[in-house]
Amino acid sequence: MSIRTRLLLLVFAVWLPAMAGFGMLARSTYLHETRVATNHLRDLARSISMAVDSELDKRVAIANTLGAARSLKEGELERFYEHAKRATEGSGNTVLVVDAERQIINTRRPFGEPLPLRGWKPDPPLVTGAPVVADLMHSSVNGVPVLTVMVPEPGVAPQKVNIGVAFGPDVIQHVLDIQKLPPGAIASVLDGKYQTVARSKDPQKWLGVRAASATVAAASNGLLDQQFDSMSHEGEPTVAVIARSARYGWTVGVGLPRTALNEPAIRVTIQAFAAAGILAVIGLGLALYFARQIGGPVLALSDAAAELGRDRVPEPLRTGLFEADQVGAALHEAGLRSARATELLESRVAEAIRQTQEAQTRLLDGQKHEAIGRLTGGLAHDLNNFLQTMSTGLQVLDRLVKEDAGRRVIEASTRALDKAATLVRQMLAFGRSQPLKPQPIDLHDFVLRCDDLMGRAVGGKVRLTADIEPGLPPLMADPTQFELALLNLVFNARDAMPDGGTVMIRGRLASATQASALPSGRYIAVDVVDTGGGMDAEVLQRVFEPYFTTKAVGVGSGLGLPQVRAFAVQSGGAATISSERGVGTTVSLLLPVSRDPVQASDAASAAPAEFMPLRVLFVEDDLLVSSVVVPALRAAGHTVRHCLNGEAAARALQDGGLFDIVFTDVVMPGAMSGLDLAAWCQANIPAMAVIVATGYTTQHIDAGVKVLSKPYSIETLLMELQYAVRVKRT
Repeated sequence: MSIRTRLLLLVFAVWLPAMAGFGMLARSTYLHETRVATNHLRDLARSISMAVDSELDKRVAIANTLGAARSLKEGELERFYEHAKRATEGSGNTVLVVDAERQIINTRRPFGEPLPLRGWKPDPPLVTGAPVVADLMHSSVNGVPVLTVMVPEPGVAPQKVNIGVAFGPDVIQHVLDIQKLPPGAIASVLDGKYQTVARSKDPQKWLGVRAASATVAAASNGLLDQQFDSMSHEGEPTVAVIARSARYGWTVGVGLPRTALNEPAIRVTIQAFAAAGILAVIGLGLALYFARQIGGPVLALSDAAAELGRDRVPEPLRTGLFEADQVGAALHEAGLRSARATELLESRVAEAIRQTQEAQTRLLDGQKHEAIGRLTGGLAHDLNNFLQTMSTGLQVLDRLVKEDAGRRVIEASTRALDKAATLVRQMLAFGRSQPLKPQPIDLHDFVLRCDDLMGRAVGGKVRLTADIEPGLPPLMADPTQFELALLNLVFNARDAMPDGGTVMIRGRLASATQASALPSGRYIAVDVVDTGGGMDAEVLQRVFEPYFTTKAVGVGSGLGLPQVRAFAVQSGGAATISSERGVGTTVSLLLPVSRDPVQASDAASAAPAEFMPLRVLFVEDDLLVSSVVVPALRAAGHTVRHCLNGEAAARALQDGGLFDIVFTDVVMPGAMSGLDLAAWCQANIPAMAVIVATGYTTQHIDAGVKVLSKPYSIETLLMELQYAVRVKRT
């Protein structure tokens, strides 16, 4: 059997089920359209019924409100008349007050004018319970069609009068007019006697006419919300649905002509069979066309197989026949598979090498920082001991030397020592070789306290400003290291503007984007912004490297920005930098927000009321330090006993030595460090005051132990000794 014959049979095999499907689709469409139309009619009937009830409810509310008027209860009918007339003026409503036989008040007539008897009476004649809506009738006053709602006088038993609100059927007609009915649909509103009150088609012609018998029968038999066959007043067969008001007993009917209901189904059926015929013609034509087109792809596949047999990579086929193109693609892929595998292997090897190099770079960087940290930590203790010895000696000389020339030498030496101490602190901060003492810091107050120091640091050419966001919560950081970090940044900003400029210290809450790489929580961004020349990308990438500097030899140490970054990271935050050539540089410190409020500093209450001579147990293994500190303490009036290690100091205390305070170094030879000695004192002699001095330590220092960082001044030492003893005694 040829390809052409097979394709023709395939077309018929597809077309015949399609024809059957179109037939079922037409039937399904008819049923669906009928169901949708019926549901739509039912929803419309309910919607119109609720809208009619709403209009009747408004009149009932007016009648109830007027019925509660004091003038009616007090029998002041004229005052009630005026009140009712004003209340309904311009609304098209008429207020009635009736007794069992006649009208007492009708706001359509002047007050006091004789009024006719009641035109409609319920049974009993006075309404005593739920509101009642009168059937459509002609007004006994002016003869026009009118509808009336009657309510009892509230709070009165037995009833003597009813209050009514009369209105024209045009109110209900307006409800119908605003409805969106399907094309050809007719809606009617019927009163309790099934008289037409409103109609969507020819309302005036059919006003007051009784509904069709089928509609009346359906309503009487309770066929609510159900489809039934009826006949319109125009004599056209319809499918109708009715809804009834549960409160007032009125009926709403909506009908759709049979022709309008069947029209969509007939239209879809015609379209379906027309489409089926067109598809049959197109299918046969395409079958013949593609039968001729299949021969070419089959020959192309034969050629591709021959190419593959000659160990060549056949080109992918573009015949337009999916199956043939798939086979051609498979042949092409078979030829390329080996090359692709080789390329993939090479790319994976290259990626592995790249990742290994990155890991090695990170490892080397970490090892470099660790080595620098260990180096700086190891040097810090000895350097600070040397600095302490020289600092104390200079302070003693400062008290003895009075000549100007000698004092200038002492002052110059003191400044050099201060710079050396600052450099050691930078090295320790960068290497994270000393524990921080974080505490809540009010940034606004902190900047104010440092303003004078930083103002002198920037010099006269540079303008220093601050912009601290109001209401900023306190940040958590070590105040000393924070001040050092800010000074480093201010110094760098000053050096970047040799011809002058502006340095701004800005504080604000960090945005979520800024803190995205940090642990969840709130952070404060402290920015130091300068208007200098900025940096290029190459320098910007290296600014946080230790000992990297763009300053002249002897001017910059290369530890400023690394110290700033190390301080920020050790504080639980981060440091970032951005710069643009010709615009300036911004360095941002992201520091965590403190959960605790700012505490009043001990310094505020630390000033001793009077000097007390103390018995000091001084523990220091470095003889250079002890050789200057011991004489300084004795010169200040204190009794001093010097021990070279912690064990000797503990024995002196155990042997009954009388001391007011223990002043000890942290790092000492032997099994007992200064911190161990402090802990021993707290456990065995709780009343003993303890101060520890350190130039460098990685040990945790208890919060209850006072720490002096080397190099310290004699004045600071004397003040802290007095304060520590007073605290213990109180």
